[in-house]
Amino acid sequence: MKYEIIGKPDFPCVKINLDAEESIVAESGAMVSMSSNIELKSSAKGGLFASAKRALLSGESFFQSTFTAKGGPGEVYFTSETTGDLEHISLTGNELIMSTGAYVCGSPELELDSKWGGFKGFFGGEGLFFLKAQGTGDLFFSSFGAIHEVNVNGDYIVDTGHIVAFEPALSYSIEKVGGLKSLFFSGEGLVCRFSGNGKLYLQTRNQNSFTAWANQFRRVESKN
Repeated sequence: MKYEIIGKPDFPCVKINLDAEESIVAESGAMVSMSSNIELKSSAKGGLFASAKRALLSGESFFQSTFTAKGGPGEVYFTSETTGDLEHISLTGNELIMSTGAYVCGSPELELDSKWGGFKGFFGGEGLFFLKAQGTGDLFFSSFGAIHEVNVNGDYIVDTGHIVAFEPALSYSIEKVGGLKSLFFSGEGLVCRFSGNGKLYLQTRNQNSFTAWANQFRRVESKN
């Protein structure tokens, strides 16, 4: 499989070139276009229980789509749901922990499972669960804004809304910056302190902050 990410970092999509009988698995609705010889099958990958667990706990789609090149090579284009970047990594038996909605597509050999984030994740505004990808193969994930990679060696502090993915070698805890006044009035307050040695992927925009900003322009129907 060969790939090319086009349009980084604003409006990217990934072009996947498949050899004959080669496949790639993607989130439902991620496909943009494909060759006419690409066969598409949707299934509950890993079984009904595993699919329901991912959908309910990690925000992923219940059914995943498998694209296979039949009778010769073919190509498929994928993109993410939100405006933002796309990144690729090759897993070689290791794991990557992603925030909800970051997964776009990957090799069929990869296993996806929800991961308990603990109550610290809940209070950080990132939900109780993450999505864990493990195995050997190509993995593509997305962000809101551009993706910035940080090699953590020791401690590193990140606003909770800017986390995209991180290696499991990093442990984390949710902390507040300043006192209660900072938490409730400044727009700052909750951060994630990562500790250890590993890679951390950040997004340059905060989706929660953007939603709050855009909401002020929403038309509200008045009641007489």
